[in-house]
Amino acid sequence: MEWDAGKAPMLEAPERERDMPAGQVADLLALTGSETVIDYGAGTGRLALAVAERLGPEGSVIAIEDSSEMFQLLSQRLADVPGAQPMLTEGDRVPLPDQQADRILAVDVLHHMRPEALAEMRRLLSPEGQLLLIDWDRGHPREDGPPADVLLTADGAIQELAAAGLTAHRVGAAFADRYTLCATATPGPGG
Repeated sequence: MEWDAGKAPMLEAPERERDMPAGQVADLLALTGSETVIDYGAGTGRLALAVAERLGPEGSVIAIEDSSEMFQLLSQRLADVPGAQPMLTEGDRVPLPDQQADRILAVDVLHHMRPEALAEMRRLLSPEGQLLLIDWDRGHPREDGPPADVLLTADGAIQELAAAGLTAHRVGAAFADRYTLCATATPGPGG
């Protein structure tokens, strides 16, 4: 399921910042400033920008987008941001080396992908790295967001992450109609 770039203004709406403040999301990554962070499905770059502001000169944020129209918006937003690199991908394969990311941020994208993209996140995540996943929670009545039939509950997301070789737990962050999970690479074959 590809994102409709015509809905990009929704990503910049004041309600989005009210319901999920970019700074609060970036703070959950517990950055020291030198990390390589991948914003998976970066959209317009609202969250990548907040991450870049928390990184020092040795840190970087790679903002990944698979929609060429969204990538144009993302590239414009991040053009003059030090340490921020927009990247257009095709399919689930991200052209980066294995274990490149100290942190991966995936917000409101799980319902668009699975399971190949989760395996790709696992490949990109360093052994000590963390994936922060925030997505719409199935079963919560709401005015906006994706259709309920494409959503998972937090428990369902934890199961999908486990199938991809990631061990996840809930994080106590209160974002409207969403769950927040932190995941690490499960030790074992391929890890």
